[in-house]
Amino acid sequence: MEALKRSLRHGWGYEARPQQYEYDEVASTDFGFARLWSAGMSTSLVSDESLVHVAAIVEGAADLTMNGRDLRIEAGQMIVLDGGSSLRAASMQPWARYGWFFRKGILRGREYRHLFDEPRTVPRSALLALTSVSNALLQGGGAYVTPSIHTRIAMEHLVAGAVGAPSPRPQADPVHRDGLFLAAQTIISEGYADPAMTVDSLCRDLSVSPSSLHRAYRPMGVTPRKEIERHRVTDAVRRLAVLEEDQDGSIAEIAAQTGFASVITMRRSLVRAGSSLRGR
Repeated sequence: MEALKRSLRHGWGYEARPQQYEYDEVASTDFGFARLWSAGMSTSLVSDESLVHVAAIVEGAADLTMNGRDLRIEAGQMIVLDGGSSLRAASMQPWARYGWFFRKGILRGREYRHLFDEPRTVPRSALLALTSVSNALLQGGGAYVTPSIHTRIAMEHLVAGAVGAPSPRPQADPVHRDGLFLAAQTIISEGYADPAMTVDSLCRDLSVSPSSLHRAYRPMGVTPRKEIERHRVTDAVRRLAVLEEDQDGSIAEIAAQTGFASVITMRRSLVRAGSSLRGR
């Protein structure tokens, strides 16, 4: 899987391919960040003493084994890691998180060393500041964007401010403590092919209000409507590629099989996603 190859390139290895894995990144050789969510999985840090890694859990939790110590990181917490650390993180449940890495930089300073290697509960406002900047860049081009030095400096200072002033009490939004984002993603991944699936039907299935559902999606920089469309587009693109080789079936059948109300609706979604029906 290409996403796993990209994340490995930036210091994380995986012991097994997860069943569900979504990964977006902006990265250079010296600085980068990614948002990801997945089903249960195990990951380990590939040693590189020149890097500092930062991980933030938006939803879910993971058990850590770091330099022989057992720790647990939960929603609303961040951890700063020396790239030379021995670390393994595992979760049997779905989890959603962000990761940043910096080569050298201010976090290497002596005044920040005491902030390393411990999960820290951070103010929700600080986490949203970090994720908002990250999401803006991811939506502006993602893997095709090279982050500027100014972005790196801003990110590093936001991280330092977040972990340097930890909250004395849990700050995770209740919607994330209840696992709402990942529960919604599971329903979408299993039911997007039903044309009747909408944000309203998703709210009914989850017994939540639209405002709660959208609040759960906000830190991840996506919306439930866009996620439903993304799953449909991904499936349609895959089926269209097979159709071009095989010619069995029809575009109308593919639209119906992937949850679109019509070929016109599918065509519009493909255009928004940067794809097309190639003149059909």
